[in-house]
Amino acid sequence: MAWIRVALLAGVILLLSQLNRWTIFDKLFFVLGGLLVVAYFWSRFALSGLVITRRTLTDRAHVGDLLIEQVELENRSRLAKLWIEVIDHSTLPGHRLSRVVSLGPGATVGWRAKTWCTRRGRFRLGPLVLRASDPFGLFERQLLVPETRELIVYPALVDLTTVRLPAGELPGGSALQKRTPFVTPNVVGVRQYQPGDSFNRIAWSATARTGQLMVKEFELDPSADVWLVLDGDARHHVVAHGVAGAGDTGQRVVGVILDSTEEYAVTITASLARYFLDLNRAVGVVASGGSRVVLPADRGARHLVKVLEMLALFRSDGRAPVQETLLTEQTRFGREAVVIVVTPSTDEAWVKALAELTTRSVRSLAIVIEPSTFGSEASSLLVVSELTALGIPFVLVKYGDDLRRLLALPMGAIAISR
Repeated sequence: MAWIRVALLAGVILLLSQLNRWTIFDKLFFVLGGLLVVAYFWSRFALSGLVITRRTLTDRAHVGDLLIEQVELENRSRLAKLWIEVIDHSTLPGHRLSRVVSLGPGATVGWRAKTWCTRRGRFRLGPLVLRASDPFGLFERQLLVPETRELIVYPALVDLTTVRLPAGELPGGSALQKRTPFVTPNVVGVRQYQPGDSFNRIAWSATARTGQLMVKEFELDPSADVWLVLDGDARHHVVAHGVAGAGDTGQRVVGVILDSTEEYAVTITASLARYFLDLNRAVGVVASGGSRVVLPADRGARHLVKVLEMLALFRSDGRAPVQETLLTEQTRFGREAVVIVVTPSTDEAWVKALAELTTRSVRSLAIVIEPSTFGSEASSLLVVSELTALGIPFVLVKYGDDLRRLLALPMGAIAISR
C-alpha cells in the first residue's frame, strides 16, 4: 500500500536526521509525517454522508429489450468528494454501470446505464462498491452497498401474427364434460353465485328470473391441446462457429442475437407458445434439459408467464434423447392433441417415436434445426428424409433464417389441420 512506502521513507529520513545535523531531514520528516496524518483523516471522511439509489422500470425483460437503470449519488456531508469510484458487480452481460464521479458539498449526480439484454436467464443487479481515497492516494476506503435486485430475461419472442390459421382448421373433438374456471364458448348450466366468482360469469337473465345472483358454468373447450416438446440433449446442441456471421455476438435474426441451436430452439418454443395461447389454445410444454420439466396444458396470460420463466432458465445440458421424452410423456398427449417437437437431433429414432404417436390420432409437427449450418459436422439429412417418407410435416431451420417468415409457412398449418 502507498502509505506504507511513505511511512518507511519517513523512518529512513528520521534515521538520517539522527546520524547527522542536517536540518533539512528534520523538516522533511515532519512534512511526511504531517502528510500521513492529513491523508489518513481525509480518507476517514471520504465516504461519509453518501447516499446512492438505483432504479429500474421493471424486473422482467426479453432478449433484445433495452434495460435502463437510473443511478443517483448524493453527498449529504459538508465536505467535497474529489473522486468517488462506483463499482458495479451485476451479473447481467454488458451492464456498464461503473463510473468515477466528483461531488461538491450537498451535490447530487445521476446517470443512466442502458444495456441491451442479449442473454436469457436470471441475473443479479448489484451489489455496488464505493471506493475513494485522499488526494494523495495513500489511504483507500471502500463501502459496500449490499442491495441487490433480481432480473429475469425471458427468451426473445418472434411475432407470428402473420400466420393465418382458420378456426376450423384447429382440431376439434367431443365435449370433455369437465368444469373449468375459464370462460369458454361451452355453457353447460347455471348455479348460485359464490364468493370469488368472476363478475363476467354472472347470468343476468337467470338472476332476474330467480331473484338470486346466478353465474354460468362452463366446460373445457373441446379443441385439442397443443404440446411443445423442447429437446435439451446436450449431445446434439452446438454453438455457431466457423460460419458467416458467427462470433461473440452471434447472428441477428429478427432483431435478436441467436448464436446456438439452443437459443434457436428456445426462441421458437417461446414464440409458438405465445402464438397458440393468443388463440386461446391450451398449451403444454415438455423440456428435457438436465432435468425434465413439464408444464401441464393450460391457457391464458398467466400460463404464458410460467412458460417464459421456465424457458428463461432452460439449458441444454441433458442426456435423455428426445425419443425417450416422447415415449415417457406420451400419456399426456390426448387423442387429437397436437405435438410440436423442436430439436437439432440427427438421430432418426425420434422420428419413429413421433410416428408412433400418429397411430393414436396425435397430430404432429417437427421443427428441425439443422446443426451443420452452425458449423457442426452432423447433418439432419437422414432425419428430413425419414420425416418425408413417413408423411410427418416438418420445418427445417438453418442458421440465419428469418424465423418470422419461416414459421409462417403453410407447412405449419398442415401440421395443425391434418
